[in-house]
Amino acid sequence: MRKTYLLIVVIWVVSIFVSCNNISNSDPLPSWNNTGMKNKIISFVENQALKLNPEDRLAVFDMDGTIICESPLWMEMYCAVQGLKMQVEKNPELKEQKMYQYALALDKDPFNKQVKEEWGSDVEAMVINAFKGWNNKDYMQYCNNYLKTAKEPKYGMPLIQTFYKPMLELIEYLKKNEFDVYIVSGSLQGLIWSVCDHSFGFDREHLIGTRQAMNPIYINGEETKFILQPEVIKPKNNNNGKAENIYSHIGKTPIFAFGNTTGDFGMFHITTTNTLPNISFLLNHNDAEREYKYKPWHGKAMPTWRDTMQANGWNIVNMKENFKTVFRN
Repeated sequence: MRKTYLLIVVIWVVSIFVSCNNISNSDPLPSWNNTGMKNKIISFVENQALKLNPEDRLAVFDMDGTIICESPLWMEMYCAVQGLKMQVEKNPELKEQKMYQYALALDKDPFNKQVKEEWGSDVEAMVINAFKGWNNKDYMQYCNNYLKTAKEPKYGMPLIQTFYKPMLELIEYLKKNEFDVYIVSGSLQGLIWSVCDHSFGFDREHLIGTRQAMNPIYINGEETKFILQPEVIKPKNNNNGKAENIYSHIGKTPIFAFGNTTGDFGMFHITTTNTLPNISFLLNHNDAEREYKYKPWHGKAMPTWRDTMQANGWNIVNMKENFKTVFRN
């Protein structure tokens, strides 16, 4: 009887040890290939970040092209195209204006290269005019509904489902290690509120977007309406504007940053200047088969981007080599 009891105890102790060992050895980033970049992320978190106070563990992520697909169009522009199209349906004379011509062309073919070569400054005009006069709440609801039903043109999945699984795992991994994680996007505030809602695990306090001017309308007994105006409140969340808005919103500098274009360099710079251990990553889209292949800039070319990354000690994460899988579904 005593031998049986001792055997049971031994089996119980061994099972606990094996279970704990499996937990400790579990892969926190299973959708990442076992590369140097994956190891660098885990090493930074476990060997440097965890030695810091939790209030100092701040991470910032770009949205479009970093955690969700932005090609052939990004979420904001997909919705803007529809908003401009609805205006044309009500007033056909608008077709005489370039931005409406671009919207109609992109509605037919979001890959239209001619539009993207020509549109220049019309990009911002398209975005801020698409839903002018709308209550911001209605704009958000429209975007959320549209992105849940409209299909990604290459893969056929709903646009709202084109989040990158490896990046969602990374965000969850950071949160489990007591990081305060923020999304910092060049897209409009209302748009990122509609995309990164509570089901994605973010409250609005942790979503920093470009702000569009609004006109509040107060009606007794009703919720205040915030009517969208065709104007962006400066600075836009791009380049140094990202750094300024991060500091204005959070009041501290992050230790972890992840972006995908040269427009995120301001976010990288503010992270690098933190006196605490810090690290920055750029997702390089070099996987034409499983996603899209394009250069890490929008608008004006920056051929020396790799040199800038190297000079500042920032890390390049090539999608093709580092992502075991791309989309979450």
